[in-house]
Amino acid sequence: MRSIIDEPHRGAIGDLRAFQQSGLEAVRRYIRGQLPPPPVSRLLGMKPTDAGLGKATFAMPITPWLEDAFGLYWGGVYALFADAPLALAIRTTLPPGKTVATSELHMSFVRPMSRKTANIVGRAETVHAGSQVGLSMIHITDQNGRMLAFGSTRCLISDVPVDPKAEYPEPDLGPSEPPDPYLRPPPEGAHLNLEEVMNGMPIELLAGGMIPSIWRLTGYRLTRVEEGRCEATLPSSAWFSNGGPAIYGGLLAWAAEFTMGAAVYSTQSAGDVFGTLDMHIRFTRPALVDSGDLKLSASVNHRGRLLRVTSCDVDNAEGKRVAMANASALIVEGGVRELRKGRLPEEILRTAGESDGP
Repeated sequence: MRSIIDEPHRGAIGDLRAFQQSGLEAVRRYIRGQLPPPPVSRLLGMKPTDAGLGKATFAMPITPWLEDAFGLYWGGVYALFADAPLALAIRTTLPPGKTVATSELHMSFVRPMSRKTANIVGRAETVHAGSQVGLSMIHITDQNGRMLAFGSTRCLISDVPVDPKAEYPEPDLGPSEPPDPYLRPPPEGAHLNLEEVMNGMPIELLAGGMIPSIWRLTGYRLTRVEEGRCEATLPSSAWFSNGGPAIYGGLLAWAAEFTMGAAVYSTQSAGDVFGTLDMHIRFTRPALVDSGDLKLSASVNHRGRLLRVTSCDVDNAEGKRVAMANASALIVEGGVRELRKGRLPEEILRTAGESDGP
């Protein structure tokens, strides 16, 4: 099955009109629909809903397109979402002709999402905005206001050459049909059954050729699986632009967390599950769209009975490092049996967290 990103992208890239006014006014124009959203927003349905000086609120629907092969949502989805409101909260403090780029993102995961999670809301607030560096933090909740995750970022502030009086044309937004990807029915045959998960060795399941929904959305693929180590590729698709020439940092954070999670899963026994507790990623250079496949290499650096610590390097097609990430994960021995009993992932992880130490 072709990936969604094999289609022509849709959404605004390089829209200089967004920098002709202050950052706050630009964000408010996005909210009012006076500026077209970027491709990554059209891909995921992520959009700003409110903004004030130093503050930005976003919402994103949680669709089956974001599921893994078990029908679960990994912690990296929080990072995928958080990067946009964190950056735009800082941008609301900036004058015309300024932009931000994420240099560091840290996420702590409080509880996992489930199929009862209809959408998530991120409320970001600026902590500091200087001439070159901005700091912000975010609280992510579900549609019922329950706390799901907390994050923080450091962004670099730079100039955008723009004439405040020029009449810039509206960028090509691409096709309007079919509906945007997040609005489409999810793919069929993207899940393993419980018997496979209960009895199959994780390392064999990872290498078995199953293509989860979120891989079909993004074009992500595992290319090598060994015990405690995984490698993957991610296209540098224009679908991943957040309005500029580089790939949206949250998308890279998701891919890094997924690869680290796969490395953790490769060390587990049949029927075990895990949950990522936190992740941190540093961006070392922009990953440009349409510049060839990105390569992700993750390994498990610590294997406790209940705790795994991992790291991941992200390189561009030229072999240059674009990001470095690390994470920790909680192991739940026999967790699939609990899922089969109908328990929610958050209940299983909470019980595991009350067990003995790592």
